[in-house]
Amino acid sequence: MCIKDLLEKHTLKCLAGGFVVGVLAVGVGMGALHASGTKFFCSQCHSMKHEAATFEVSSHRELDCVECHLPHENTAHYLIEKGRTGMVDMYHEIMRDYPNRIKLDADARKMVAENCEQRTKRHAGKCHSRIAHGSRGY
Repeated sequence: MCIKDLLEKHTLKCLAGGFVVGVLAVGVGMGALHASGTKFFCSQCHSMKHEAATFEVSSHRELDCVECHLPHENTAHYLIEKGRTGMVDMYHEIMRDYPNRIKLDADARKMVAENCEQRTKRHAGKCHSRIAHGSRGY
């Protein structure tokens, strides 16, 4: 029996099975996307231990890392930047070449400032640089 015959005899079952597989794939993907943005996930890298420790004692400790460190204006930009920064972080973690004091580049500082500004408007609070990671200039 060839695939064509199988599909013709069991079209509804094949469609239902494909739908279930698709829903499961999307669910697992969304779960992985969310999990990889949590502070627990981000703090697992050796290079981020200090950042995780200082963050845990900050007033922002209830937030996830991605709330400050990734763009939120649209999903495509968020996903592209998440992939790019994740690969950069992975590379430096594998090479063990992160400096003792990880500093944000100019683009990352701008993104954090914009996210902070948006959050301030939504929560009527004040954001201050270095509040999430102490005064060491992160």
